Amino acid sequence: MNSIGGLIGAFILSSSITNLTSGMLRSITGVPAHLLGGAMGTINGVLVFAFVAEIAKSAALLSLLTPLAAALFAQQIVVLGHAAWRARQKKVVLSHVERIVRWLVALVAAATAFVITFIQLRVGRTVIDGTLPSLETIDIMGIEVTRYLLNAMIIGGVLGSIFGLLAGTRQPFSIGSVLYNVTRNILNGLRSIEPLIMGIVFVIWVGIGPFAGVLALMLHSIASLGKLYSEQIETIDEGPIEALKATGAGHLQTIIYAVVPQIVPPYVAFTMYRWDINVRMSTIIGFVGGGGIGLLLNQQINLLRYRDAGVAVLAIAIVVSILDYASATIRERIT
Repeated sequence: MNSIGGLIGAFILSSSITNLTSGMLRSITGVPAHLLGGAMGTINGVLVFAFVAEIAKSAALLSLLTPLAAALFAQQIVVLGHAAWRARQKKVVLSHVERIVRWLVALVAAATAFVITFIQLRVGRTVIDGTLPSLETIDIMGIEVTRYLLNAMIIGGVLGSIFGLLAGTRQPFSIGSVLYNVTRNILNGLRSIEPLIMGIVFVIWVGIGPFAGVLALMLHSIASLGKLYSEQIETIDEGPIEALKATGAGHLQTIIYAVVPQIVPPYVAFTMYRWDINVRMSTIIGFVGGGGIGLLLNQQINLLRYRDAGVAVLAIAIVVSILDYASATIRERIT
């Protein structure tokens, strides 16, 4: 925990220093700008991979986070390199063929970085054996560092230096795009795991009871609703936004009066629909020890008390019907 806290503090400190020196850094041009960008990228890459490696050391499956981070870095390096090449060639419009080629090259680069990191950190043995990463330490100038953490930091430094050399200090860095891609990949991974499997994992982790079921349904709901919410924002009508901008409205005013009114009704509908799904899914989660009426139903079936089990099924049907009526009424009044 101390190491993670130190890394978080380092991120905050580096972010503050970057904000204070951004004006001065943008005044540097040419080769010095790219060299300075490479040095800064190396430091940031080391910090990012040290943070990810510290998290990965807490569980066997989490050790896959470091290769995934390397793959994301490699993919962004390809995109940045292609953007720099386009700027030098003075190409503004990206053709369909170039998009496909860039996508394929980025995919190959991401896969290569993933495999190299996977092999160097011996993640395969960790996942197969279900053990934590090796805690073998190396003494560097009187400081003991685990070999796993050191290798991760070296990989992060190499990828970060390449990224920084390409970007320099004048290249605009879209933090929103990075957060979008990272969040999207995390949500895709969570959504690919069924709530039933999550329920089994959390029952083993926190024990039999409603808390395990709540965790399983919560994670899957966040992943599913995140996808629905993001797609709804991406498909909103651009007309009201352009009209408000034409009147001189600011960014916040545009969001409040042009974006929010378009997304609130579908957001409510998606949320209520997910609520209905979770009520029905909670019964299945209960069969694997997630608590609730599903656990009670499973116990009655195992004890051959089919009359009591029938009462439980009837209760489930009544609850689902009531909640369906309630959700329909709420959607009708709000939308």
